[in-house]
Amino acid sequence: MNSLNPILKSYWARMGYVTAWILSINIQISVGYYTLDVPLHVILIDTLAYNILFAICFLRLWYPIRYNSWEQKSWQFNVAVHIILLFSLLLVCIALNCAFTYLFSAKDGTYLTFALRVLPWKIVEGALLYAIVVMIYYLYIYVERLNEKVANEIRLNKMLKDGELNLLKSQINPHFLFNSLNSVNSLIIKDVNQSQEMLVALSDYLRYTVLATHRETSTLKEEMENIRRYLAIEQLRFGDKLAYEISVAEDCPALKLPAMLLQPLFENAVKHGVYESTETVNITAKAVRKSASLHIEISNNFDAEATGGQRKGSGTGLKNTRAQLRLLYGDSALLQTKVEDGKFVVTLKIPV
Repeated sequence: MNSLNPILKSYWARMGYVTAWILSINIQISVGYYTLDVPLHVILIDTLAYNILFAICFLRLWYPIRYNSWEQKSWQFNVAVHIILLFSLLLVCIALNCAFTYLFSAKDGTYLTFALRVLPWKIVEGALLYAIVVMIYYLYIYVERLNEKVANEIRLNKMLKDGELNLLKSQINPHFLFNSLNSVNSLIIKDVNQSQEMLVALSDYLRYTVLATHRETSTLKEEMENIRRYLAIEQLRFGDKLAYEISVAEDCPALKLPAMLLQPLFENAVKHGVYESTETVNITAKAVRKSASLHIEISNNFDAEATGGQRKGSGTGLKNTRAQLRLLYGDSALLQTKVEDGKFVVTLKIPV
């Protein structure tokens, strides 16, 4: 979001702001001239000083409003902040206004009497103008954020529409499907019951994958059940080379997350762990709720000698996941990776 004051961003906004103050000054001078028994030059200097000071202060008021995360704090806190800002602004502007007018108009008791008479009106007027300017600023911020949200949704929808075929291909990988069917075919000769179980698991996995492409969110329970099907099928292919363990805290199964968000992360663990290793690869996943986020950690050991101490691969799966997180939550840093003690660890934080 642009931090520049919206009044200063365009020519017409600047002209409108200046015009509004000129109109306000003319009204105040006219009212003061016909209702107060004070020389015109005193009214003129006082009114000009008062309005110019407020006009400058209201431009600076944009920054505390812009950088205060008002939507994340209680309304009591926001009201208290605005009361403090209002009284500070009134105190500074009225004090400077009185000092300036006294020095340049009449250094006697005439102006002091006039200042005391109009002080309540200045306070009321200042508070009213403050409320109007603040409402305009908040309205501008709301519209800007709404436009940003709509733009992100349009981008996301376009990305999903344009990439739907590629997404389906990546989710139902032909090699994974062919290898799984061949493994089941080989197993039929050895163990009919187990081959039937794996066919059911493969069917359920493919059905969930296809249906998930047409919805935005799933529960963690549904996602993990499908991940277990995927890992069970891969375990059939790799045998003792693959072991896995999934742990989900009791308060997490019903939590919502983007559908199929986890699948590429487990595919990476199999592809870059099991494929490239000569030893048993243990894939572990833990899901816990911390404050307002669902924390998921996925780790797998890998053969450091076979990979030269580094994980291979282009990282396309991680890049796509980060892009999705940026569009959905505005923060690609919700996904973090690290290599620690011979393990590749992926940490995912999902707001709930």
